[in-house]
Amino acid sequence: MRLRILGCAGGSAPGAQLSCYLLDEVLAVDAGALTTTLDFAAQRRVQDVLLTHGHLDHVWTLPLFLATRFGGAAVPCRLHGSSYTLETVRQHLFNDRIWPDFTEATRESVPLVQFMPIEPGSTAQVLDYEVTALPLVHAVPTQGYRLRRAGRSLIVCGDTYGNDGLWAFANATADLKAIIIECSFPSRYDGLAKTSLHLTPRLLAEEVQKLKMPVPVLVTHVKPEDAAEVARELSAIDDRRVRLLKQGETIEV
Repeated sequence: MRLRILGCAGGSAPGAQLSCYLLDEVLAVDAGALTTTLDFAAQRRVQDVLLTHGHLDHVWTLPLFLATRFGGAAVPCRLHGSSYTLETVRQHLFNDRIWPDFTEATRESVPLVQFMPIEPGSTAQVLDYEVTALPLVHAVPTQGYRLRRAGRSLIVCGDTYGNDGLWAFANATADLKAIIIECSFPSRYDGLAKTSLHLTPRLLAEEVQKLKMPVPVLVTHVKPEDAAEVARELSAIDDRRVRLLKQGETIEV
C-alpha cells in the first residue's frame, strides 16, 4: 500500500494543508486537501472517501471535490463514514444553502455520490481493502480506520483523546505496519486538550506506552502556530517509534 500525505495540519495557514491521506491514488481518508493538492485527473482517480468525522478541517474540500467530478466519467464517488457523520455532511454541507445539494444529483442516470454507512466496530470491503471502523474519543462521534490489504494493515485515526480500546485493537492486529494519530497542541495546553478531546505530546507519550507493537507512530494534526513547540516536545519523547508526519511525503506500508 502506498500512502500519500496530502495534508496533516490541524489548522489553516499558508502552506499548511488540512487532514487528508490518499492510499494508492484511489482511496482517501478525510477530505481536508483533495482539491488543494490534487490536479483534476488525480481527483477523478479517487473512487472512495472515508470520513472520520464531520468537523470542517476534515471535510473542507469535499464540496468542491464533488463539483469537479461533473467533468469526469459518469461514476459515483462513494462516501463512507458513520451514520452520524454522513448525516452531518448531508444536512450541513449539501443543504442548498452552504453548497448545492449533490445528494440526489445524477449524470447519465448514475448518482454523483453514494453514501455508504460504516459504523464503529464494523468491517466493510472498500475497493481492494478490508476496512474496519474504530471508535475514538472526541467532541463529536469520530472514528479511525484499520486499512488492510495483502496481509498488511495501517491504522489512521481521526481526532481523538486517550483511548484504551484503540491500543488494545492495535495490539491485536498482528499485521500492523504503522499507526497515524493526532497531537494537536503543545503540552502547556493539556487543559485545553482535555476540554476539546485532543492530544498533546505529554498525553501522547502516555498513550503510546500502551502500544506493544514495534511499528511507527506517525503524528498528525498539529496546530500550525504551535508546530515548532510540538516538534521539540515530540523529539524529547523517549520512544523511537514516534515521529511527525510531513506534508507531501509518501509512505510505503
